[in-house]
Parts: sequence; C-alpha cells; structure tokens
Amino acid sequence: MTEMLNERIPENFNPDELGTYMDDIDEMSLDELEEQLPQAQEALEVIEAKLEELMGLRDAALVCAAAMSARLAALKQAGGRP
Repeated sequence: MTEMLNERIPENFNPDELGTYMDDIDEMSLDELEEQLPQAQEALEVIEAKLEELMGLRDAALVCAAAMSARLAALKQAGGRP
C-alpha cells in the first residue's frame, strides 16, 4: 500500500482504538501534517478503489447465488436432476 499506511498504521490496527490514532494526529506539527496529508489522501484513494473492486465482486457473487437458487428451485419443481 502506501508509505503512510506502512509507517503510521500498525499491522494489528484496531478500529476500536481510533482515539489513539486521533491523539497521534493531534500531536503532529503543522509540518508533519502537511507532509502526511498527501500520503493519507493517496491511501484513501487506494482503499476506495479496492472497496469498489470488492463491491463489484460482491455484486457478482449475489447474482450468481440468485441464479443458482432460481435454477435449484426450477429443478426441484421439475422433479428431477439434470
């Protein structure tokens, strides 16, 4: 991912501890904030792109599951197996 994600967010990131990360941000100087903001924005864009990809996969899985369910119901109603 981005350097910001690798440096600022630990591997064992816990969203329940968001306050700790907010405290870290509150302690940053103006220079640190100006330096980190582009990286944070880039990380957000990467995450949003991945989320869009995952949502597309989810939609495809839903369509497949619905088609399989409809096919199964049709086969059961017809009383046989192909």
